[in-house]
Amino acid sequence: MIDATQQVFNPVLPGDNPDPSIVRVGSDYYMVTSTFQFFPGVQVLHSRDLANWKPIGHVITRKSQLDLTGMPDSFGVFAPDISYYNGKFWVVVPYYHGQPRCTTLLFTADRPEGPYSEVTMLNHHFIDPSIFNDDDGKRYLVFGGGWVHEMKHDGTSLVGEAKQVWPGTGGAAPEAPHILKRNGWYYLMLAEGGTFFEHMETLSRSRSIWGPYEPCPHNPVLMQRDSEKSIQRVGHGKLVQDEEGNWWMFHLGGRPLTPGGFCPLGRETFLQPVQWTDDEWFTVGDAGEPCVSIVLSQSEVAQAPTCNLHDQFTGTELSPDWEWVRHPIEEGYSLSSEGLRIACKPFIPFSLQSTLIVTRRWQSFGFEATATVAFHPESRGEEAGMTMYRDTDAFLFFNVRNGLGQTAGQSFDVKRLHENQEHEGLYLEVGQYVKVLKTTLGTWRLSIRPGERLWLKIRLEPKTQIITLLYSLEGLVFEETGITLSAEFLYPERSNRFLCFTAPRIGLYAKGVYGETEGFAQFSSFTMQPL
Repeated sequence: MIDATQQVFNPVLPGDNPDPSIVRVGSDYYMVTSTFQFFPGVQVLHSRDLANWKPIGHVITRKSQLDLTGMPDSFGVFAPDISYYNGKFWVVVPYYHGQPRCTTLLFTADRPEGPYSEVTMLNHHFIDPSIFNDDDGKRYLVFGGGWVHEMKHDGTSLVGEAKQVWPGTGGAAPEAPHILKRNGWYYLMLAEGGTFFEHMETLSRSRSIWGPYEPCPHNPVLMQRDSEKSIQRVGHGKLVQDEEGNWWMFHLGGRPLTPGGFCPLGRETFLQPVQWTDDEWFTVGDAGEPCVSIVLSQSEVAQAPTCNLHDQFTGTELSPDWEWVRHPIEEGYSLSSEGLRIACKPFIPFSLQSTLIVTRRWQSFGFEATATVAFHPESRGEEAGMTMYRDTDAFLFFNVRNGLGQTAGQSFDVKRLHENQEHEGLYLEVGQYVKVLKTTLGTWRLSIRPGERLWLKIRLEPKTQIITLLYSLEGLVFEETGITLSAEFLYPERSNRFLCFTAPRIGLYAKGVYGETEGFAQFSSFTMQPL
């Protein structure tokens, strides 16, 4: 009889966690995923049981490593790869900047959580590099399209010329290459079909790393063929072997609300069992289709954590759960025993420059998030609060602001001559931004004074996908603003620009006025729980 604690449900890493790469070192597993324009970049996660993951740090934590200023949405840090060699952790990052190729960046660290080294630039080529360390001591960089390039032992540069050894089975965008060696065979995996509903994982093998490679007779080894199933868009897989000798694949996928429909949580990370066949190929999941639930072989699996999060911001650094939109403005925030203090510095929220918007991933289709803020404005027009954020093309601000009127950033009535249209005091405001245009959905005068606490709450109903906004002046009883709107404008598929590879997030922010004295917002708590 199977112990119930051994059954694990997919995804193992919900929310905006695409392009997983995995490595085992002893009894510990480490994973990295894509972060695109968010900073710090390349989140590093840790697990002891393959199922439960905790963020422990980031690879890119300094602007000197990679400057994301001006980086368009869904550009920047594409699919990274983590490996372990000679006592160090090696992370290669495809830096996608559209000029026109991708640049492969290498970072190393003695500890998985960092700090990581300054950057080593290896080459300019296609996306999704990974490192393969052969048992004869040679090392190789593999990248999209099925290309292989020998690498120096110290990782400082590449050797010779790159060669394309296997282009895949003919599917679009052959990417996410990973090589593993078993019983003298070199196995080369590719993700084909693009990262949408035609996504799939294909396999080939050779007795030499340089080929020729023969395709697996039962390709694709992973693909969702049933449009009615909950897990779709599967691919971009990497294998890992556990301490008991079992093999597993981590891969990305999406969970649409309806067959062929929207995936509000974007691309998530899933876990599948791998079975080796008698003729030394392997199959993934349930005969090549993803499993909703799996049974782990470990005798004891840690109790799965809930999606609840309560942060009082009392540490010396922000939790690795949080990532800024591009770089935070210099001297724009600090942490103390009183919480997270964000200065009201001026920035354009839909620009590609530095911001003071800090975010974390949605982890469920519905949730309730509450933030406690004490607003200390110094100038009319300053604001601070919560955000539902996808990218510069679509976000929602739910905030307290200082003053209303034309000099506070609002429009004015040209027919009201000789009337005072400037209003002092604190106001609650809801602003929706789509395609660089702001729509003010509502404003309400607040009875609190600067420095007094205000509780803001955002609720997303899982079935209807309706956003509801509430507030409280004492933290016990919450009043509804009466504003409700569909979350659909935040979905990745609703992007109006370049293909959107990021999913919506929840966050906090503060913003000021150019040339004016700066106030600040003190966030003393943030709580998030699934509905």
